[in-house]
Amino acid sequence: MITFKNKKILVTGASSGIGREVAIHLSELGAKVVLVARDENRLKETISLMKQPEIHKYFCYNLEDIDNISTLISSCVEYDNIKFDGFVHCAGVPAIYPLKVLDYKKFEKVFIINTYSYLEIVKHISKKQNSNDEASIVFISSLTTKILAKGEIAYMISKVSAENVAKVLSAELIKRKIRVNNVVSGAIETTMLKSTESTRLLNTESYSEENDTLYRILSPREVSNLILFLLSDSAKYIIGENYLIGGGDF
Repeated sequence: MITFKNKKILVTGASSGIGREVAIHLSELGAKVVLVARDENRLKETISLMKQPEIHKYFCYNLEDIDNISTLISSCVEYDNIKFDGFVHCAGVPAIYPLKVLDYKKFEKVFIINTYSYLEIVKHISKKQNSNDEASIVFISSLTTKILAKGEIAYMISKVSAENVAKVLSAELIKRKIRVNNVVSGAIETTMLKSTESTRLLNTESYSEENDTLYRILSPREVSNLILFLLSDSAKYIIGENYLIGGGDF
């Protein structure tokens, strides 16, 4: 049985969607969770849904502020003097820009949240004063990196860039046995999904006779199950890998 008892885990994007679900799920399995997002009211709502809400802590932070992420991580450790055992990067911004309107500034905005902030957190959380040996890191990527989707150039490149460095990061952190893995997810039933037009949206479930496949939009808990497995000691020899959970979409 997977347990996170006596484990401290950082979750970004914890105010909604898959980040909220991961935080709740971790609390149910005994973890002490540090939540990071911009919206304080929604962070408070997430904590209210967690088991033992009094033991968890949130930090309101805009991950576009790359330069102060080192201070954020230090604060997350110093408030209770407990190092991290894991980190899940669920923060992300959707981006649908046709090539004709795509420019450097739009690229940069997407990359800062989806990629740069993730790498900066890994850089600082992997320091000995901030994490325990054998900590686990999970990055949430998207099936968009594997399929053709019009208008998602910036989003796809930002996700695939972070996704493809899992083995390199794991190699650099091997002395402390810190491992990095990715979950490559299909469409998840979240507010972000509903706010975009990139869903190719079928109903919750659809069968394609032509391709003989069943496609279904995933629930946040279904994706969280895979994330928590990779985060746990049960997956301690899975290092630098991509795990696809596509909902039947190929």
